[in-house]
Amino acid sequence: MAESYDILVAGGSVAGLAFASEAAKRGASVLVAEEHDEIGEPEKCDGLVSLRGLVRYGYPPARDVIQNKISSAVIHSPSGRRFAVNATALDVVVLDRSAYDKQVASEAVSNGAEVRTGSRVASAAVGKDGVQAEVGAREVKAKYLVDATGPASSPRRGILPAAKYELEGSWVREHVVEVFLDSTKYPGFFCWVIPYGKERAKVGAAGYGVNPFKALDAFLEGRDCRVLRKVSAPIYVGGPAPRFVESRRILVGESAGQVKPTTAGGIMTSVAGAVIAARWTCESLRRGDPALLGGYQREWERAFLKEMKTMVRLRGVLEKLSNQDLEAVFSAVATPKLITKLSQSDFDFHGSALLGSLGVPGLLRVAKVVASAEVRSLLIEG
Repeated sequence: MAESYDILVAGGSVAGLAFASEAAKRGASVLVAEEHDEIGEPEKCDGLVSLRGLVRYGYPPARDVIQNKISSAVIHSPSGRRFAVNATALDVVVLDRSAYDKQVASEAVSNGAEVRTGSRVASAAVGKDGVQAEVGAREVKAKYLVDATGPASSPRRGILPAAKYELEGSWVREHVVEVFLDSTKYPGFFCWVIPYGKERAKVGAAGYGVNPFKALDAFLEGRDCRVLRKVSAPIYVGGPAPRFVESRRILVGESAGQVKPTTAGGIMTSVAGAVIAARWTCESLRRGDPALLGGYQREWERAFLKEMKTMVRLRGVLEKLSNQDLEAVFSAVATPKLITKLSQSDFDFHGSALLGSLGVPGLLRVAKVVASAEVRSLLIEG
């Protein structure tokens, strides 16, 4: 006999788990099926996030989940010039992502959800009246299916090869995030260093058409370090999916493209999507009206779509810049006034913060370096 639930969640990502926690808290019966044997493993995310957003949506990390607090961010140009942004007022921390996912899973279970590890949603038929699925060797029926498995479940452009090393090195600056721009080494993206303790960091690289492991090895050449772990961690930078809801299938987190197109960071925006989606799904259950699910995408877009569109356009600019262009843009924008404004901005809305700090004069300086539709659209919006 088939098991029956109100909601089946495919994928024990932080978005899937936050959805389950929120929906169960509202009285829905929820099953989360996670294909891996342990929640939070393998850990692929670096865990850089603003505490403000997680607090806003009700899922702040426990104290022992926070690995580090970030005091500044240093941006490096291809030639080695740099500028630093004071981040002490931005509440940016580094999370132990495995521990954070386990925390949210524990909250989901405490609220009444069931979480099964080592169980994959092998097949799912979504009809107008509900969902029939195979979870492991069991048949499961549900009124709704939540897809929290990632962008590969809903193929779109915008997935970049990326790799991450966790390492020990005396050159790691304990509370300083570093970003290295170079269009030949990391086309369309960058290399990053995120410290998570004294002399420990998560170092990653991504870019179009590159081998990210070779790019990281080249970056680390000449830097004394001991690599503790290597992870292949493709990232999604393509922007939100056109539709978050298809019949009784609901996309959350990376499956819905709720990830920043500039940095691929998506913890807060994914948790926000999960919380909003759970609220509308439970209302749909209560009133027996699947059409109410449309409120989920509308609410998420009111909060984030303008920022996401700005980030997509900024990404379009970045992808067109040569190293010579990057040096020129660096000179045009790295002003004391801009740096001060960025240090007082919102980490979760850094695209809008950058535009506001640049203003029209700054955008005109950028436009002299790179002529593109993205810059023209940013000027019009400005």
